[in-house]
Amino acid sequence: MKRIILLLTALFCLNGAAFAAIDWQAKGMQMGGEIISNPAAFFYDFQQDLEATTPLPPGKTFGLQTGLWGGILPTIGAMPSLSGKFRLLGEGRVAPGVPQVDLIGGYWSSPLAESAFKDSESIENFNFNGYYMGAIVSASVSPKVRTFWGYKHSQLKVKADFLPETNADGTYKTDTDGSYKYPEFMGSEITGFDTGFKDNFIIAGIETPKGIGKLWSMQLNYGLKTQTFSSKLSWYGKYFELGLNIYPEGVLVIHPVWNFHLNF
Repeated sequence: MKRIILLLTALFCLNGAAFAAIDWQAKGMQMGGEIISNPAAFFYDFQQDLEATTPLPPGKTFGLQTGLWGGILPTIGAMPSLSGKFRLLGEGRVAPGVPQVDLIGGYWSSPLAESAFKDSESIENFNFNGYYMGAIVSASVSPKVRTFWGYKHSQLKVKADFLPETNADGTYKTDTDGSYKYPEFMGSEITGFDTGFKDNFIIAGIETPKGIGKLWSMQLNYGLKTQTFSSKLSWYGKYFELGLNIYPEGVLVIHPVWNFHLNF
């Protein structure tokens, strides 16, 4: 049981001297229970950290992005990702007042997680991956303000198989009926989970330039299926994006985000 808790809490708990007074065991049990009840929703918050859902800068046609850090995970190693943007229509190109239209999409997977749990005594295998696609419409309302709206479809797949508990001699524990005894969490046996998350989102945001290739961006996302909100505040530079994603109903409410991008 302790190994299960450690494997779950290792994904989101960082201990430090500044938090020494926190009861991490109790906090880990609480957060672990929330993850077990809805693992796909928990992992999907990390997927949103990797997604590129802002419009291309004016004058750019293509964009590529990869996550360097999302939530509390070094995403370039733990969850390598690649996102792309393509300008389908430039603002004002067809006629005055016609907005810019960008296509967006991306994919990520976690081979590191699968490798890390491969030799685990509690987990037989663990893997998860996801993708998203959508479109962003943006228009300038003044020389210093541009608004954008969008739509995206996101999907996540999570799978984990747990091993039975073992005796001191390494054999598997069994119940009175001869069946294997699996770890228990909050009174329920856990044999594993094979689940996913799929939703369609409406995006609304605003950005203001702060120099050549630099801007502040704020956006709000609404999930049509889950009826939940999330928001993002970010500073967008020539090569890097630093931001905070806020998930009011998530296990971790605030996720610091660091992405690398190239626009052409």
